[in-house]
Amino acid sequence: MANKADFKHELKDANDYIKELASAPNPMNMYEIGQIMQYVVDEGFQRRVAYMDQIADVKRTGLGEKAQFKLGIDGIKAMFQAKSATTERSKVANKFFTMDTDEVSVRPVVNFLELQLGKTDMTKLAASAALKLEMAIVKRIQDATYAAFASLGSPNYANGAGITKAAFDPILNAMKRVGGSASIMGDVEALSKFTSLAGFNNTVADQLALEHNQNGMIGKYLGANLMQLDNPLQVGSLTKTELRKDLIYVLPTGDVDLRPIKVQFEGGVQSITSATPNMDSKEVEFRFDQYVGVSTIGTRKLMGIYEDTTLAQ
Repeated sequence: MANKADFKHELKDANDYIKELASAPNPMNMYEIGQIMQYVVDEGFQRRVAYMDQIADVKRTGLGEKAQFKLGIDGIKAMFQAKSATTERSKVANKFFTMDTDEVSVRPVVNFLELQLGKTDMTKLAASAALKLEMAIVKRIQDATYAAFASLGSPNYANGAGITKAAFDPILNAMKRVGGSASIMGDVEALSKFTSLAGFNNTVADQLALEHNQNGMIGKYLGANLMQLDNPLQVGSLTKTELRKDLIYVLPTGDVDLRPIKVQFEGGVQSITSATPNMDSKEVEFRFDQYVGVSTIGTRKLMGIYEDTTLAQ
């Protein structure tokens, strides 16, 4: 995959070439525009969802293929017995399951004259399409995970007005015991509240205060990394966000198979483009589709959610 600087050059070249192709809107040129857009959207989408490998058990397959997810069951036991006595057997087994995938899509419409004149920035359109696809998938993960964990008690779920140590720390401690370390992921507004918990006697160390001023949050809390979840504003609002601001996820490191969030990406981004501009509206349509499956399952609930009731939108 090209590095970030190279990809920016590719985007500029693609935008210029699309303008050139649009000057002669025959079916072959329109097809080539569609192929360029498919590449740019898919490349941007893959970059945007790469972080999911850190928080979920992610499988990427070809079209029409089923991903097989393993649920490991640790059945090994240690026990004392008399010398040379028969030791009780410990059965080690694994369960496997597959999931169905659904289609998530975006369908932007562009004025053809603006496309010919280069007034529509197709690279921005591609970036927006990749973002919208990502947000739709993350929302599905968010909703499935919340539905699976909100009914559980500590140490899988807790809530409170703000971040309360007495309620949050048992979740973090449990997840750190699972993998030796853990990550805390959430909206920047929620993560910023960890600063007040990081010091002693309601004071914050100078280094932590500097981190907060630079990044809006501290980098670690009790040894766990804080990871900001990309959460853009909804269109037309300066307060409502695409994802929930009130949910903080605590994720143990360790065996990927044990992660309760399972995600399958079936194939890459597919696209369909109008063969010719619409006769009536003089518009060109693009459609981008991604097949994806999401499930929250596990023999052990190796994840925690904290809900800050002051941030509900």
